[in-house]
Amino acid sequence: MKRYECKLSPETLKKAIDELNEPEDNTERLAAIDKLRARFQKENDGSELIRSDDAFLLRFLRVRKFNEDRALTTLVNYHKHRTEWKELYDLVDNPKDCERLMSAGPLLPLNDARAKDGTFVFVGRPGLGFVEGDDMFKFLAIILLSVEKQLEKEEFQIYGVTIIDDMSNMGLQTAMQLASYAKRFSSIMREAMPVRIKSFNFINEALVFDILWTVISTFMGEKLKNRLTVHGSNVKTLHDKVDPVHLPFFLGGSGPDLNADWWTKEVLSTVGSGEDTSL
Repeated sequence: MKRYECKLSPETLKKAIDELNEPEDNTERLAAIDKLRARFQKENDGSELIRSDDAFLLRFLRVRKFNEDRALTTLVNYHKHRTEWKELYDLVDNPKDCERLMSAGPLLPLNDARAKDGTFVFVGRPGLGFVEGDDMFKFLAIILLSVEKQLEKEEFQIYGVTIIDDMSNMGLQTAMQLASYAKRFSSIMREAMPVRIKSFNFINEALVFDILWTVISTFMGEKLKNRLTVHGSNVKTLHDKVDPVHLPFFLGGSGPDLNADWWTKEVLSTVGSGEDTSL
């Protein structure tokens, strides 16, 4: 197995050291990875890791600031959720089943553009392209697929993500569907996915948002609540976080349109293949 070699820029490495307690010395980094791998295999009845390469395990150490116990818990939860919510992860493992909805663009990144704090940006439009009864379920799978794809970038692991949810397409039925899955899915994102959510922004939220918020706020952690902003139709406050030069027109920006075709091809090209593209 090829071992991890640090190729981070000096600026990104410094951020990882300062904020995530990442060792500067690669020998120490590899030792932390080896300990995490060994503990998982020892403490989980011989359960096999989905991936055992260094790059995969490093994600879990980074998201828990190199606290070995917390990283192990997250890694165990990652495998546990895949087993317990098989219906969802069958879609994640067979992303072609989500291709039609993904091509409509209900969740897309701003390519390589960043928020003002350096985080990557996802733009969600729940409800966009929904025509089938299981499209909300497929939307949840698309979220996991998209996060997994971006996690191939080490900078995404380190800087984290800003999420913008445009609720313009959210009708009552869609809101009720999302509310029914929200607690279980939130648990995956909070306890199992090695992703740093640094900012969550709702814009153009309709009256049905109150129904959704009543449900999800009851189990949302205080840390995420403090990172959540409801902007209404005021794109100016959104622009305080993301320069409008990077945002599409419907978010009050002058940037390029979101490219659903490009992102669909990106996700379908490697996600689920087990390919390690970060070394």
